[in-house]
Amino acid sequence: MIARRASLIAGLGLLAGLLVLLAACNFPAAPANAGPTPTLTPLPTLTPLVITLPPPETLDEVEFDETDYAQGPEDAPVTIIHYGDFQCAPCADVARSLAILLDRYPDDLRVIWRHYPDTVTHDKAALALVAAEAAGEQGRFWEMHDLLFNEQANWTDLSLGAFKVTLIAYASTLELDVARFQAALDQPAGALVDHYRMQALALDIMGIPALLINGQPYSGRYDLYGLDEAVRFYALGQRQYAEQPGMVIDLARSYSAVLVTERGEITIDLFADRAPVTVNNFVFLAREGWYDNITFHRVIPGLFAQTGDPSGTGLGGPGYNILDESVDDLLFDREGIVAMASTRGIANRGGSQFFITYGPLEPSYEWNGQFAIFGIVTGGMDVLRALTPRDPMDPVLYPDPAPGDRLIRVEIIEH
Repeated sequence: MIARRASLIAGLGLLAGLLVLLAACNFPAAPANAGPTPTLTPLPTLTPLVITLPPPETLDEVEFDETDYAQGPEDAPVTIIHYGDFQCAPCADVARSLAILLDRYPDDLRVIWRHYPDTVTHDKAALALVAAEAAGEQGRFWEMHDLLFNEQANWTDLSLGAFKVTLIAYASTLELDVARFQAALDQPAGALVDHYRMQALALDIMGIPALLINGQPYSGRYDLYGLDEAVRFYALGQRQYAEQPGMVIDLARSYSAVLVTERGEITIDLFADRAPVTVNNFVFLAREGWYDNITFHRVIPGLFAQTGDPSGTGLGGPGYNILDESVDDLLFDREGIVAMASTRGIANRGGSQFFITYGPLEPSYEWNGQFAIFGIVTGGMDVLRALTPRDPMDPVLYPDPAPGDRLIRVEIIEH
């Protein structure tokens, strides 16, 4: 599979595609002495037509509760709901990662905390919940949230009595009304615990930590690298297109592209006459700046270099898909072949990602006819070979791969 698909993209599907109908008619010469040649009405020139494919499923909207606590802008394109309790060590790790991401993506991320106390495993989960709620009543929920997680190792093994004393000290540190805070701690926690557990169970959330991203269950990596990828992937949605592009190329012209990278330039001849749908899509995205300042997110020496995803995750696309094009004599039989990346074995999944080969790809039946070829490198193969090897799909060698080399922009030349 050239382009990964994961649960992060559940609900995404085909939005649209293009179909090019090209035809040429040859009329036989009139036989000798056949009489006057009839006047033929010229046939109209067939032009590329836009075919609309079924729309994808609509993602569930995030539903908010009056008991939610949120950080980040309300109009952020990415909302992460974190279910957990304050005595859960993995929840502390997730909370620290989300705090880092809030600083890293201040305009793109909104984080919501929802209690899900595991009172069977964690003996102080209920009391910590009450303490956070009591701080929230005084406008200091997030300060208590951070303090409880940051100090978790220091209180998790305390007795309930000693923990209560510690919580009162925390309240003093946060300059809360300590008497009011202490009175809240003395209230039974059962009703709050039941409320939040029922809220989570209604969404079939069975364990902690658990995350919803834009209303969808998240099952990717829970470390900082994995969550950063998730934010970048979902944030790409604000740049995506509601529908596929119309025709922007002139089929009477020829096209080439220059990939300006931080390693140098790569020149590509585009097969507008052989793969007009794919070339049209590529030219549109290049002129729109879709390929500006992105990364070669997957570079496998001896096979190919892949780019075209502004999120850098290998999961992102423009919000639509195009229909496949396959030309029998366009084969993966040499270096420099440029083709669309898509899901192997599933038709019409091309979007914006593309790859360039380092040599013939074998076995040929796994490549030829599987991915739409739309160009060939005519200059700069040395630049392509100089790209930094990177395989984010290898969790053993690259659990947290360094950023790939940058694709600065794609310049389209019309001849």
